[in-house]
Amino acid sequence: MRLAVPLILFAAAPLAAQTAPPAPAPAAESVPGPVTVESYYRIRWGSFWDFMDIYRQHHAPILAEMQRLGFIAAIRTETPLTHMAGDQRWDLRVTITYREGNAAAGSDPAYDRAARAAGERLFRDRDAHLAAETRRFAMIEEHWDVIVAPHAE
Repeated sequence: MRLAVPLILFAAAPLAAQTAPPAPAPAAESVPGPVTVESYYRIRWGSFWDFMDIYRQHHAPILAEMQRLGFIAAIRTETPLTHMAGDQRWDLRVTITYREGNAAAGSDPAYDRAARAAGERLFRDRDAHLAAETRRFAMIEEHWDVIVAPHAE
């Protein structure tokens, strides 16, 4: 999920000072217009409801704030109605339509600043927020993102 990057940055800021700086990333091309990203989560068996509680309390509010600020046009969460086999199984799909592709691609500094500020404003107890997000990430068995391309009808 795209917002995981700002959350991780927000949560990992103290750790960043302890590690060597990464090599500079190549300049990203501008991606004009809206971009839709589907994020799939396979949650460890027996952890789904705990994961969702933490998601609703610690992640969804930041997404909602980013939508209120206009960076995100739409957010939709879905779970499958039927069961799927092993490797094909996913438990949660979060579909986010970003106003601009750069936010979806992680190359919009304004998005990152706004997400970090939202996290700091919404979660005054940074340690508790980090602990909850760490617990949520530990429940993820697998995660993948799919950028969805619209087709002309």
